[in-house]
Amino acid sequence: MGNTQCCKSVDTSPDAAAEAMPTLESWPANPGKPLIEVPAVSGGNSPQERMYKVSLVKTEGQKLGLDVDYMAERSVLPILVISGGIAEQWNRSHPERKMNTGDSIVEVNGIRGNVALMLEKCKVDATLELTICKCLTYGHLVADLEKLISIKGCGPIMVRLSWHDAGVFNGVDGCPNAAMRLAGGGEYAFGANAGLPQVAIPLLQAISDKYVPRLISHSDLWALAANVAIKVMGGPDIVTHFGRFDVQAHSEGVQSAAGRLPDGDKDAKHLREIFYPKGFTDKDIVALSGAHTVGACHGERSGFEGPWTDDKLKFDNTYFKDLLNKKWTMETVKSGNKQYRSGKTMMLTTDMCLIEDPKFKEYAVQYANDQNAFFEDFKEAWVRLQELGCGQLRDIL
Repeated sequence: MGNTQCCKSVDTSPDAAAEAMPTLESWPANPGKPLIEVPAVSGGNSPQERMYKVSLVKTEGQKLGLDVDYMAERSVLPILVISGGIAEQWNRSHPERKMNTGDSIVEVNGIRGNVALMLEKCKVDATLELTICKCLTYGHLVADLEKLISIKGCGPIMVRLSWHDAGVFNGVDGCPNAAMRLAGGGEYAFGANAGLPQVAIPLLQAISDKYVPRLISHSDLWALAANVAIKVMGGPDIVTHFGRFDVQAHSEGVQSAAGRLPDGDKDAKHLREIFYPKGFTDKDIVALSGAHTVGACHGERSGFEGPWTDDKLKFDNTYFKDLLNKKWTMETVKSGNKQYRSGKTMMLTTDMCLIEDPKFKEYAVQYANDQNAFFEDFKEAWVRLQELGCGQLRDIL
């Protein structure tokens, strides 16, 4: 299940090295110590705060009283119900290590990762030595992401992280596999990814430390974080499917950005050359471009400067309205790149082509006049983008 076979690239062209950012330490440089100050995660920031031990000794005729949520793809057993029996006795006797609904069993009598064997041991072993993590469920993960995105205002960069992880698919190879987190070359060093390994990934470090790999992979986390961010910023609810696999070396990801990610200084022809091989239509291209309704360009990363809209943290159809209704003047920024300016906001040439190309403009006008139409078309194209190059994914984490 998932994308184990899609991640190795045969693309060995040298442009990745030419685009490389200054080499940084492989992330995370200091596990457990976020590089950027972030809010505490549920259950505590350190493993010492989150993990606790439970010893249960079964007696004849007495039920265990511990119901768990078993799914073969998981590596933990989330606690659903404490229903009396030995488990309830433990909770009364050990209030400082009380088992709670929403905590997850990560080890049973020395067994980790194999949930089928862990569950079997819970059924047949007379004594159970359990290691449990507080607040380790999908609901807690979403709540931690919502908290991070709301407090740090980092929704746009979460969207960009997921887009660039999956967008390397070129119709032949490449897929979302979190290769960008691994220093030394490849996707980590792409010029198009500047700022993502240095800002976006460290923002997620405290959440990653808790949930990866116990509950979710890095690449699934990045997809979920983007979809939570879109909702937090006022956008549509987007379904996230799970089962992406993380590579363990940068060489397992793609090695060249050529023909994979769009450049901001190009035209409609370039957008079609990038997106058509991925299976997208003109409508999809315009809908996906609407993600520029949030976020901003940073000169030191992309060579472009400024936000697309006046409220860079609001996901709506303002991007299309501004494209059509504002007066735009071309300018040259410090990097030498050309872009368009209207007051404090800017547009790239790949934005302006959406109203210059007649086929693109048809959809831009539609989305400017109908936010619901934009949301529906964006959702459909965005889910396909997040799953490019993947095999069968599942609905439940």
